[in-house]
Amino acid sequence: MNNSNEMAKTNPLRRLSYAWIIPLLALIITAIMLWDNTLNKGPEVELTVSSADGIEAGKTLVKFRSVSVGRVETVAIKDDLKSVRLGIRMNPGTDDLLLSDSKFWVVKPRIEVNSISGLDTLLGGSYIQISLGSSDENAYSFVAEEHPPVNPYNEDGVTVNLRSNGSENIPEGTVVEYKGVEVGNVATSRLDPNTDTFDYQLFIRKPYDVLLKGNVCFWSDDGIDVQIDGSGLNINTKSMLSVLQGVITFEGIGYRNADKPLDLTKTYQLHDDRTTAENEMLRSYPSFLINLGHDAGAIKAGSDVYYRGVPVGKVIEVPWRCAEVDVINPEDDIYALISLYTYSERNEEISMKFFRDKLDKNKVCASTYSISLLSGNNAVDIEIGDNIKCPAKETEVDGIRVIPMYEDANGSPMRIMDDLLTELKGMQLDKTSTELRKTMVEMQKTLHNLTHTLDSVNQQQLVKELTKTVKQFEKTLSGFDEQGKIYKDMSQLVVQLNQALKDLKPAVKDVGQKPNSIIFSDTTGDPVPGRR
Repeated sequence: MNNSNEMAKTNPLRRLSYAWIIPLLALIITAIMLWDNTLNKGPEVELTVSSADGIEAGKTLVKFRSVSVGRVETVAIKDDLKSVRLGIRMNPGTDDLLLSDSKFWVVKPRIEVNSISGLDTLLGGSYIQISLGSSDENAYSFVAEEHPPVNPYNEDGVTVNLRSNGSENIPEGTVVEYKGVEVGNVATSRLDPNTDTFDYQLFIRKPYDVLLKGNVCFWSDDGIDVQIDGSGLNINTKSMLSVLQGVITFEGIGYRNADKPLDLTKTYQLHDDRTTAENEMLRSYPSFLINLGHDAGAIKAGSDVYYRGVPVGKVIEVPWRCAEVDVINPEDDIYALISLYTYSERNEEISMKFFRDKLDKNKVCASTYSISLLSGNNAVDIEIGDNIKCPAKETEVDGIRVIPMYEDANGSPMRIMDDLLTELKGMQLDKTSTELRKTMVEMQKTLHNLTHTLDSVNQQQLVKELTKTVKQFEKTLSGFDEQGKIYKDMSQLVVQLNQALKDLKPAVKDVGQKPNSIIFSDTTGDPVPGRR
């Protein structure tokens, strides 16, 4: 037997050699790289761009809502040599972004007429942005947009189609305003070569889509409104955005269809300014014709129509139906089409019944007058009353009632100033002022001689000077219009001067024979001093 105190022999465990650490790490790294490059790879996308300006392979990121979702891996020129192909590796789990109607565009600094964007790329460099589509199908090949989409984040809203006959295009992205508040943008802008018109599609964001009523009008607004009327020169400026960039504005005009939503299936006219938009909308309101005779008298579309100093309508078209005739003959009358404001169906029914009844009785008359010496524009004034007698040349033309004009231009109080300005314009003011100055000099000389005559009793020279003055005054009158009021007044003055000369001759003769007759009224004999 062995001794109980004998120790058992044991073999120590073998330790792992450090030489295995390096291969183990290499295996782990290989597994990670294999996972990243095969099993954990996102989808690959091909994007076609017109230029690779600012894009670098391995650096340029792809973002969605400013979050990185991919990276550009390759940059190559396509076979047609007209565009560039970008190979993009998307992050895993981004397949839902790659819908067939998703949009890609390159974000870089842009300074355009209507916007400044992409300033954040000045430091970080250009990148590619994605706008999510709404299709149910995926796609992996796209063509980049030249401009950023108007609604990149798919906000809720509606679109409105417009058409313009303007001479300049309104670029995409232009702001759409309602009473100075930004409510949308121009989504698309296209020139139709067949009709030579511009077609626009506006995107109006919610909740502002409820503002699109049946009475809205659209017009281009440059932010500055200059008007010259009877009150003087008025300059109104809108928002700074509209002044710098120009905007499209819409607003409801009139009461017709104001309670109905706008039909978004139709295409509406984009007007050049608010005045044109108002005139077009007013065509559906009560309309009348005014026979202006052979001269429109500076009346034009947009001129105001007044009644007792209050604006009650607008001139819509003058000459009326000018486009339907080849030439306006000298003997043809010129008509102006006007529309009168009404504010409700009941107001229109009552006011138009009253107006037409007065027309039937020839108690309505129109006239034109100048509202501003600065602009030279005229307005239409309508007078209604039982004391007015204004027979109509015709009661209606093509079913539209005609408002007669005053037969005598001077019969209208509004034309008095116009007639006076016309008479003054026809005068030879330069010649007249020269003659008047000469006449004043002669009259001063005559007064001087009259004073001298009273002292020296030189009666013959007095008569000659007065006669010369009267002739000079008659010569001055030749520069005035014989039908004018000034000429008539001066002619009457000359008659009075001639009569004064006739009355003065006997007195001057007596003064020459008896100088004391100036003091003593009795000239029959010399005064005899009386005794006390």
